[in-house]
Amino acid sequence: MDITLFVISENHHESSDSIAHAPSTSQGTFDQSFHPRKVKVELPVRVDFVGGWSDTPPWSLERSGSVLNMAITLKGSLPVGTMIETTKNTGLSVNDDSGNKLSINDISTIAPPFDSNDPFRLVKSALLVTDIINRAFFRSTGLRIKTWANVPRGSGLGTSSILSAAVVKALLQISDGDDSNENVTRLVLVLEQVMGTGGGWQDQVGGLYPGIKFTSSFPGIPLRLQVNPLLASPQLVKELQQRLLVVFTGQVRHAHQVLQKVVTRYLQRDNMLVSSIRRLVELAKIGREALMNCNIDELGDVILETWRLHQELDPYCSNEFVDKLFAFSDPYCNGYKLVGAGGGGFALMLAKSADSANKLRQLIAESPDFDVEVYDWGICLSN
Repeated sequence: MDITLFVISENHHESSDSIAHAPSTSQGTFDQSFHPRKVKVELPVRVDFVGGWSDTPPWSLERSGSVLNMAITLKGSLPVGTMIETTKNTGLSVNDDSGNKLSINDISTIAPPFDSNDPFRLVKSALLVTDIINRAFFRSTGLRIKTWANVPRGSGLGTSSILSAAVVKALLQISDGDDSNENVTRLVLVLEQVMGTGGGWQDQVGGLYPGIKFTSSFPGIPLRLQVNPLLASPQLVKELQQRLLVVFTGQVRHAHQVLQKVVTRYLQRDNMLVSSIRRLVELAKIGREALMNCNIDELGDVILETWRLHQELDPYCSNEFVDKLFAFSDPYCNGYKLVGAGGGGFALMLAKSADSANKLRQLIAESPDFDVEVYDWGICLSN
């Protein structure tokens, strides 16, 4: 098995406001002429078989964590991305796929805290954590940034963190910085603190690293992560793609509300919560072994217990519609859960067989009770 080991912030002595510097060019030798550059970064989204909570501070600062997730394409494409290009005119121009536009002549004015309703706080935070604002080329060059996420809002697929990773990676590429997955993962953790959204590490790992992977974190500062890719056999890939339904429930989710409740309980040292998260860490290991042995049925048991634990952690992570959908699907499934922290968004349903998956897909489509969409998806084996 291939193992990628990296340490977040280890061997880096700079403060959080000066991280990830690219090789600098001294002011006296900086080439003032314009050199057009353009970069494009596209990433998959992630689904988690067993994930959440153990990757999130304050747990991850004090205790070990484990997540089992998979990078996927939707409808045959990488749904999250950004394009960044240099411009002759200095300043910053940003637009997104919702039609929002931003123009800033003096980027040195960008500073937190950012309004929670600011549609560009992700890009602004990325500019800060990459320190690109202080790069020499910005003295005579501007940037045009376009972002997109072809995923329903509130999807639970880690879209915000993965888009953050795409923007950070592209900014580092265009400025000759360190755009390694290790560095980008580290910077997205900082970015989410700058944004004020919090969050853990599993989403950006899920999008930056292809395929199925089991990732462990080790407590302390700096946070250390170990990413273990699973070398999926053709049989495993085929069976997963035949049996796993990725379904958008149409339910709006509010992840930050779920996060706040769980963090509060953890800080109160709620024994049931600590026990549930410890079990999630163990389930990620069990799920990894099931996948390595191509035991899809056992993976379904893991997914089902994971969903039960998520509901123990927050009884409001489900809702009446989702409960009804899962009850309807239960005769055809080994396991099911909402992805991410829950509350809505996408659901995973692992059918008992390829025939059961096809039958369930047909029944859901024909039922007047469920206005949902079953997505075509594929395992993203390379980025």
